[in-house]
Amino acid sequence: MNKVKYTEAPDDIAKAISVAEPIEDFLPPPEHFVEILKKEKISLNIDAGTVRRFRTYAKKNGLKYQSLMNQVLSSYANKQL
Repeated sequence: MNKVKYTEAPDDIAKAISVAEPIEDFLPPPEHFVEILKKEKISLNIDAGTVRRFRTYAKKNGLKYQSLMNQVLSSYANKQL
């Protein structure tokens, strides 16, 4: 695929850009879309096979296995407890 490198915009586009007024940013900042939860570090003994399954699944799906485990545990706790 050949890349096209523009040094000057075509006349119609250059004219449109020159008369356009900037649009005010109307989206909230990214931190408003993500719920930030405080984490607490603990020590926990988990079966080796269970950890291996989480690591394998996480790697295949481009995830972090500890975050995945946290999400599964949180989901279970919210529904069951």
